[in-house]
Amino acid sequence: MKKVLLTLTAFVAWMPFLAAQDALPFTRIDRNPVTSAFAGAGAASNGTAAYSAFGGAAMLPFYNGTLDAAVSYQRWSPALSLSNNVSVGAAYKITPRVGLSLGYTLENGASYDVYEGPGAPSGKFYPKNHVIALGFGAGITDFVSVGLNVRYAREIPAPGAMHDGFNADLFAGFQLNEGLRLTAGVSTLGTLVEKTWKQPASLKVAVDWAPLMTGNHVLDIMADADYYFSGSFSAAAGLQYTWKQLLFVRAGYRYAPEASVIPRHLALGLGVQFYGLRLDVSYLTASSTLGNTLNLGLAYSF
Repeated sequence: MKKVLLTLTAFVAWMPFLAAQDALPFTRIDRNPVTSAFAGAGAASNGTAAYSAFGGAAMLPFYNGTLDAAVSYQRWSPALSLSNNVSVGAAYKITPRVGLSLGYTLENGASYDVYEGPGAPSGKFYPKNHVIALGFGAGITDFVSVGLNVRYAREIPAPGAMHDGFNADLFAGFQLNEGLRLTAGVSTLGTLVEKTWKQPASLKVAVDWAPLMTGNHVLDIMADADYYFSGSFSAAAGLQYTWKQLLFVRAGYRYAPEASVIPRHLALGLGVQFYGLRLDVSYLTASSTLGNTLNLGLAYSF
């Protein structure tokens, strides 16, 4: 009986992936408290690099610093199924045109009771997801780059149940001038999970434009769009106002079907920076699924 109940539990935990045909969808979650404030936009932004192993390695050659390291805490989707996630990431410019990055995420899902038999709980189980990511970006010229991200993801939704797989991003980046960057490529192209279920791969394009750049004020406007191989489409737009490189005000909106890997929502965010230390926060709202999602991060760069 115990094995039967555990198998049923694992099946129930796996059902959302069966319905959406998107396995390991948590690899698409934005761990960066900066870009998550843009509601899914920001792939062409080079303001931060620490989380580029999770996506955006093509922007590493255009990053103005040498080292960017960060840690974040994410309170994800408390309205639906709360998980508490911790991520770390770091990026280093080996040369002015070559950068490497790495990252790790641990997701701690909401606990539930495990039963050995009808009415006989044997304890609680805590689902966990893991993501290990590596990124590499190389500048072909001062204006053109390529980036590769490789990730390993493992999901443990129930006792005795485990699903895992590899996926990768391959992007080209373009810095047309100091205030205009573009990127395009394929995201989350991966192995079949359980030899059946596809990961949420998409074709992605993104732009970041700074129409205002003065000594004290910078305004960034960005837009990203994804066409998923499963047939769905999503788009996001965000903006960031920077004052004296000390204060950052951010906002964004994402359009996507409710059944999408990351559904539609509104995002807001703030950041402060002083002597290389940066504190960032993002908050997701206007979504029955992602409402009240909070992401806090601390970073250091030079």
